[in-house]
Amino acid sequence: MDSEKNLRPFGMRDKTGYAFGDFGCNMSFAFINSYLMIFYVTCMKIKPEHFAVLILLGKIFDAINDPIIGSLCDASKPGKSGSKFKPWILKASPLLLISSILMFIYVPNAPYWVKIVMCLGLYCIWSVAYTSVNVPYGSMQSCITSDPAGRSDLSTWRSIGAMAAQIPIMIILPLIAYDDNDNPRGNIFIIFAAVMGLLGLIAFQLLCRMTTERTAGASSQNQKVNYLKTLKAFLQNKHMLGVTISTVSYIALMMTVTTSMPYVFMCYFRNTDLITVATMLAGCPVAIGILLAKPALKKFTKKQLCTYPFLLSAAASGIAAFIKIKNPFIWIALVAVAMFGAAFYMTLMWALVADCIDYQEHKTGRREESSIYATYSFFRKAAQGIGAAVVSFAIGATGYDETLGALEQAAGVDEKIYFVTAFLPFIGALISLISMHFLYKLDDSARGADEEKYGDDLLEFENKSYGSEEESK
Repeated sequence: MDSEKNLRPFGMRDKTGYAFGDFGCNMSFAFINSYLMIFYVTCMKIKPEHFAVLILLGKIFDAINDPIIGSLCDASKPGKSGSKFKPWILKASPLLLISSILMFIYVPNAPYWVKIVMCLGLYCIWSVAYTSVNVPYGSMQSCITSDPAGRSDLSTWRSIGAMAAQIPIMIILPLIAYDDNDNPRGNIFIIFAAVMGLLGLIAFQLLCRMTTERTAGASSQNQKVNYLKTLKAFLQNKHMLGVTISTVSYIALMMTVTTSMPYVFMCYFRNTDLITVATMLAGCPVAIGILLAKPALKKFTKKQLCTYPFLLSAAASGIAAFIKIKNPFIWIALVAVAMFGAAFYMTLMWALVADCIDYQEHKTGRREESSIYATYSFFRKAAQGIGAAVVSFAIGATGYDETLGALEQAAGVDEKIYFVTAFLPFIGALISLISMHFLYKLDDSARGADEEKYGDDLLEFENKSYGSEEESK
């Protein structure tokens, strides 16, 4: 704590700098998440069911390398600057740029097996690079400030950075990515990947220059990393489980919308020009939620804001799923309401994770933010893999033929794609609501100051995890 007194006070510079981090991450992640399936299925002509298997295998690999890199981060010592996580970001970000570009090499006439190898191999390389940047970045939040209000601010600014990165992906790219017949142009994606990758690289430089790690785990510098203990504590931390389950379900909501929305407009509404309109209108409620998060915290707890708005998401998705909406603007409005219901959770979930990290440190006496964050990221990426695979299988199950144009698909395919796009978010919103309501119980007071702030919950965990005092010795 004494070392903190000699550092620059936490303030707006840190918040703005931290926003650049998620801007840089989403320059790559959001782009790949939204258009990888479009590129490899529609442009490169990989069968949807084959892509489903490939993306599932890729996400499994991606998820596995999270705890490995997290453990390596925890075991690493602060560099000459005193920063523990910035060196990781600075070294890995150029590889992230290169791998993002290579992912979209357009060779539609290559042998089918070459396309398969490209899709899986390049995705795995990209995932290692992304994890090496994203895990240290996420871990930084609990080190920049220990103040709960400050962490909520960082989480809000992180969401602002993520939203800013969505602008070129959701608004600009749809305007130039499709031809006059509403089919995507495969040669445009690599150019976009290069531009966005360069912007991301600049953003990571700004992140490292503008933020300060103040509580970078002095207590943990000499501790040995034991990931199995960390994992056991993670799984017995019901607050962290509540956030994790809710996040997994929330990702299913987001993955379905972002992955299958282009197909809804290509095949069901038959108007890809509306993709830009849809993303703008759907993004506005999210932006409003981000702006409202801080003033709303004066009247509501983080738990309340991250739980009960999911009722809106479930209601809007349910209406869209079980009523065939023919007017695209009504459908877009329902998507916007569903997104607003998830906006507070999207804004504040990283603050919830930071609080859970402090909670676990208080229980175990070990400061392992990278391993905990990586475990959380493991489940996030597993959900992304499963979600992407489910969407891909579902698109394939509808009868969608990747060799045909959007207007040439068999009868009924469009309505099946429409239903999938709304039903999966409906289920995801319900699960998110239930898990946050019943599992996450932490209040918004400072974490870890004393045992009384955690009450019986802490005592129950300690007895369960470490047994009696004699046993722990």
